[in-house]
Amino acid sequence: MPRLKSQTFVCEVLFADDAASSHTEDELQQLMNRLFHACKRFGLAISLKKTKVMAQGTECVEGASINKYSLDAVTDFTYFGSTISSSLCIHSEINTRIAKAVGVMSKLSQRLWNNSTLSKRTTLHVYQACVLITLLYSSDLDHLRKASEATE
Repeated sequence: MPRLKSQTFVCEVLFADDAASSHTEDELQQLMNRLFHACKRFGLAISLKKTKVMAQGTECVEGASINKYSLDAVTDFTYFGSTISSSLCIHSEINTRIAKAVGVMSKLSQRLWNNSTLSKRTTLHVYQACVLITLLYSSDLDHLRKASEATE
């Protein structure tokens, strides 16, 4: 006897730290319901405490839930190392990147900045590899490669 195949389609929801996209609160709730039922059907669990809702360019979303659990609404979160904001501005992202780069600079002070035995070329390469990469995470780094080639 042939086995019946079952398919479940959840539109625009990816798994493991990805996002659901909708244009209205009703669409979002429908996506959450589909996700819940698909996960339940295949024995998967959704981490409800880690699942958040954020509206961009509009007022905060209220009332989104999964299986009667109200999801928390947030104004910003970190996604793959970048800060995403509901206000669509990048101030938080820039401040976070600057703070991380300052932290790297601080950690390098004794071994790099205060080390008179290292050449300026070595210091520059370490600066580019550690500090600028941290500051410009996921930005176009062609200018860094060109600067590095110019010092060789």
